[in-house]
Amino acid sequence: GGQPYLVLELVTGRRSDEHCDHHRLGIAERLALFGDVLDAVAHAHTHGVIHRDLKPGNILVTDAGEVKLLDFGIAKWLADEADSAEATALTREGGRVLTPEYAAPEQLRGEGVTTATDVYALGVLLYQLLTGQHPTAPARGTAAEVMRGTLEPEPPRLSRCVTVTVPEVAALRHTTAERLRKALHGDLETIVAHALRKDPALRYPTVAALAEDLRRYGAHEP
Repeated sequence: GGQPYLVLELVTGRRSDEHCDHHRLGIAERLALFGDVLDAVAHAHTHGVIHRDLKPGNILVTDAGEVKLLDFGIAKWLADEADSAEATALTREGGRVLTPEYAAPEQLRGEGVTTATDVYALGVLLYQLLTGQHPTAPARGTAAEVMRGTLEPEPPRLSRCVTVTVPEVAALRHTTAERLRKALHGDLETIVAHALRKDPALRYPTVAALAEDLRRYGAHEP
């Protein structure tokens, strides 16, 4: 077998978070768009590729509303992950430095990556799409503060991020702060917290598992 490679297309569109805010998408609409993101990442996983650098800038939404995953510059082939020493070297010395705000704890520790690594980044993305805030990184924090936030404290629950002092966040979600807080309370914040567990063994093991819980939430199933 030859060296595996990826063929990438030229894509124009808005970042996923900017697309949601520009169109003032509500929570249900944001979850539907995020479902498309999950489908795209799951497709990559099915073909043996872990992205490892999922972030808003690498997820574009075209004018037609299609979700496109970009920049597989530090992607990891699942078949290679058995060699954990090589995996650690790639994470540390790859052609691209990973993005600390979206890196999973195991990436920052230089440990092996799995599909659960992408699940963590997706949890950060979903947290931001729903609340407008990063779950652990302080605004304008230093690199050390960002890394400490990822490695140490559990992120606050979704509903605690939304207060009456941030009406603009609710307005971008086509609702009021109080309604937004209620919408984020309960099962939805439990799902996001599960995706953001520090220990990858306690996270959703696959994107499909996260997608299934979000599907059940949307369908009001237990």
